Amino acid sequence: MLQHYVFLKYRDDTSDGHIVAFCERMFALRGTIDGIQRLEIGRDELHDARSWDLVVIIELASAEALRAYQRHPDHLAVVAFNDPCVANVASVDFTRAAR
Repeated sequence: MLQHYVFLKYRDDTSDGHIVAFCERMFALRGTIDGIQRLEIGRDELHDARSWDLVVIIELASAEALRAYQRHPDHLAVVAFNDPCVANVASVDFTRAAR
């Protein structure tokens, strides 16, 4: 199971309405992109100096499924909607070991 974490830092002038709309659009991808097995979004509550504003956590079957997700037109549309408001983005991808 591949874990895909994306950390977003928004521009200071980004409205809460935009962030809510982004989250709604991301959650809608669960119904249009087959490879998504789990999608979770968390918004930062502490607002510390080193905090990111939002994290997107997606579980996919494999790296190939991640690449297909990243190229999917519906995902690309969400990225195009969100990108103008993003100051910085980072990601971490790893395979969760069986427990």
